[in-house]
Amino acid sequence: MKTPTSTRHTALGLFGVVVVLATSADAAKTVAPGVLLAAPVLRSVPADPTSTVTNTVAWIHPRPGVGFRCTTDDRDWFPCTSPLTWELDPATDGRHTFSVRAVDASGRESLPARYTFAYRDALRASSVRLTVTGSVDGLAPGVWVPVPVRVSNPGPVPVHLTSLELHVAADSTPPGCSAATNLEVRQPQVTGGDRVLVPARSTVTLPVAGTAPAAIRLRDLPTVNQDVCKAKSFALSWSGTAEH
Repeated sequence: MKTPTSTRHTALGLFGVVVVLATSADAAKTVAPGVLLAAPVLRSVPADPTSTVTNTVAWIHPRPGVGFRCTTDDRDWFPCTSPLTWELDPATDGRHTFSVRAVDASGRESLPARYTFAYRDALRASSVRLTVTGSVDGLAPGVWVPVPVRVSNPGPVPVHLTSLELHVAADSTPPGCSAATNLEVRQPQVTGGDRVLVPARSTVTLPVAGTAPAAIRLRDLPTVNQDVCKAKSFALSWSGTAEH
């Protein structure tokens, strides 16, 4: 008779045959033919949306001893253990994904447990902070002068500029030349249909293809003494909308 191990029970059957009875631990390691290996159960996942690049996910499985394979953003599968921490690409548009499969000793894999979530940079979560600058000089009555505009994106992700508007201070510096009377502004043509891509940590100078520049001209007012506008300056400001 074989010496029993700590994980098995033995019993002497008829005709002196040794019968080995599996323990509950052995039974848990056996999957009946045609029965699928259970998928892992996710226990901890990133927030949706998350504002962190580094994220952690944890899971459990009802069968002891199984291994796991993971994928992030549907890339190649790789061996993994719980918990798993990884860094996502913040420049990737759309939703991010995490998937994990269980793998038994024979190499059979379960269906994946899958989780999808969005990334929102902390800077973008509150607002899109673009810097817009542009100036012009040498105005003459009746002549439109384009205003070149520089749009800077200091953030870590690309941003699309969807609209832009130029504003002129009401009076000049030093005072005396009224903007409402003497100046005319032509707004840049940047609309939702003409999204302007501003890459991360980059500057784009407008106009670009598909857009028209802002422009300013000194009105030609024959009955108004516009000499008061000579050597005067105006403060320009910009507003608009952008999205990631």
